[in-house]
Amino acid sequence: MLNYLKLRYKLFLVLMVFWFLLQLNFRIETIVSGILICALITIFSHDVLYDDNGYLYHAIRLRTVLVYVVFLFVEIYKAGFQYVRNLIFKHYEPVVFTIHLDVDDPVLVGIIANSITLTPGTISIDVDSDHFTITVMTMAKPGTTIAELEQPIHDKFERLLKGKGAKR
Repeated sequence: MLNYLKLRYKLFLVLMVFWFLLQLNFRIETIVSGILICALITIFSHDVLYDDNGYLYHAIRLRTVLVYVVFLFVEIYKAGFQYVRNLIFKHYEPVVFTIHLDVDDPVLVGIIANSITLTPGTISIDVDSDHFTITVMTMAKPGTTIAELEQPIHDKFERLLKGKGAKR
């Protein structure tokens, strides 16, 4: 077990740092329980986060994450104001559609699905990370085509993450 942890020390160390940041104390019980919990998570994450060949997920660049988070907050506020206006004037109806994403990383599909749900007036109903699709419910004008509803998701959310995990 010690040799196993030695091979996966990076994950263990990141978990330990996160543990201490959450606990903010260094009593012996906290240290021992942190070591045990982090060791168990490291052991049980085999074939989820990594396999015998290495890590299954390769991180997104920090710059991309920061740009994406700023962009996401701007989109949330814009959509919030638009959603309130649409509710007041009652020009929109609920529409459900499935969008196929051009990324091949299940983590990126999850990030995009969560971004859709955080945006007011839209929600991710179902995520299929095997086929890289998301079923979305949104408010739209009557007669709006599915392509018009998919385009903002491709242009706004997916475009920023495409440098990592793109199919094309």
